[in-house]
Amino acid sequence: MTMKKQALFASASVALGAWAFKTVNEISGPVFEPILAACTDSSIALEDFAKQTGYHIYEPKVGLGAFNFLVCLITQFLLELRKTPTDGLLVWGGVVVVSMTYILMSTIEAGRNYTKGPIRYPMIVGLFAQLLGISVVVPLLWVPSYIYGRGYGPVPVLRSYSSVLLALPGIILTAIVFQADPDGYLWTVSAGILGGPLLVLSGALLWPITPITTESSSASLSYEIKATQKAYLVSAAIAIAGYMFLVLVAYSKYGTNLFDLWDAVWTNANGSVAFMTIDTIVLYISILSFIAFQSASAAFKAVLLTPIVGPAAASLVLAELEEEQAQAYAFRSGLKEEKDKRI
Repeated sequence: MTMKKQALFASASVALGAWAFKTVNEISGPVFEPILAACTDSSIALEDFAKQTGYHIYEPKVGLGAFNFLVCLITQFLLELRKTPTDGLLVWGGVVVVSMTYILMSTIEAGRNYTKGPIRYPMIVGLFAQLLGISVVVPLLWVPSYIYGRGYGPVPVLRSYSSVLLALPGIILTAIVFQADPDGYLWTVSAGILGGPLLVLSGALLWPITPITTESSSASLSYEIKATQKAYLVSAAIAIAGYMFLVLVAYSKYGTNLFDLWDAVWTNANGSVAFMTIDTIVLYISILSFIAFQSASAAFKAVLLTPIVGPAAASLVLAELEEEQAQAYAFRSGLKEEKDKRI
């Protein structure tokens, strides 16, 4: 990797993140400022919150104290999406589908040997994403961190398979938020968990899983590589199912009129819907840039596959790239062994 290539990709990613930050604040700022003011007003008792502010009640227990304002804010955010059921489901569902790949790649890359910088701590990056928006934090922080701090080599089998499990609660909670009665406690708790810190903090369960060392046997490494590939393929299968579902939802309302669809999710969308449209598009572009940094041809392949299988194309391509990661790791390990023998 040349320094010029690193600087080019990192600069482009930072520019994308800065644009996303500016745009989402222009779109959502005027709408969310009064909500944030209400959510941070300590003089309002929880039992009187809805009556005094006119906003939906929230569940502070899932905010863990420090993030109560975030739970309060995301509850109002999700309520607005719920009130625009088709368009809200399309854009939120879009982020969930794209996030299937991001959750895996951020969890897997954090577990490689010799990784350094923020990518080692996906939980912390995730908390920033909850606060500022995933479309801001991934291109602004995660991608540049990967470019300058990436590790190499396979990751433990448990980490690969667990990365898929970490993505499932978000899907379940999304189904509840768009199906349950917004006036019910189940909806309130689900909305708070979905946008609060609990999902992100669940990544702490992976802390005891340490990176694989060069002393691991070749047979073990082969098994671990295949586990990561399987994890990406399972993620792709889930994402394809989600993509097909969203296509059916969009078709049921807009048919083949893509102009009306774009008008609904962007041109004349409310603040929450437009925010999530940016999140979906920018997050996927960031994932494609992550792939392109490794292989331009792989990124091109993902782009070609996207209209067919949706954002799952990224997971399919990353499953293939894992084999190249393994070859590079084997080459480095071979050089080290040869050097050790000489010494």
